Amino acid sequence: MTDPVEADVRIATVGGYLAAAACAFFFVAFLFAFLYLRALNTNGLWGGGKPHHHVHAALTVGVIVLVCVLAAAALSRLALTELRAQARPLWRGAAAGALALGLVAVAVQCWQYADLGFGPGDGGYASVYLGWTGFFTIFLFGAMLWVETLLAGSRRDEPATRTQLAADFGAYSLVITMLALVEIAAFILLYVVT
Repeated sequence: MTDPVEADVRIATVGGYLAAAACAFFFVAFLFAFLYLRALNTNGLWGGGKPHHHVHAALTVGVIVLVCVLAAAALSRLALTELRAQARPLWRGAAAGALALGLVAVAVQCWQYADLGFGPGDGGYASVYLGWTGFFTIFLFGAMLWVETLLAGSRRDEPATRTQLAADFGAYSLVITMLALVEIAAFILLYVVT
């Protein structure tokens, strides 16, 4: 008979891989939309064209979001390493830092929407940009809820559940790492290549 904690650890690990793969496959649709609409460029409206020539996203915002997401993913990996070491309680600080940086990325992206200057009807780039960054912000906010829940739940951590907590945090870490990879692709395509 399988130990329930061991089964929970395996379930969390498989769930983390499935969630990370689901994130990747979800954002492949935006990658396809970017490549397809850019290649198609109907009536020269990919980048706004005339009369929508004002379609461009602020590079500064893209850099801030990219740096925050990459730092949050790095801090999450550090927190996972510290949590698995079992003797060091430093993981909470790293996880809280990842939470703060992730929330900063969400806030900056939301702030940009208020001052963007274009909408989804202003060409292919505008629609891909708003769809990709909008859903990315939702996914990132969900990941931040996840890490906050893990942090709050760890306050009542018992020695028997520390292994389960490490497995749950490992699953979260897989997802935030995948989101960081998605953000790298988004930054390259939406801010550099455009």
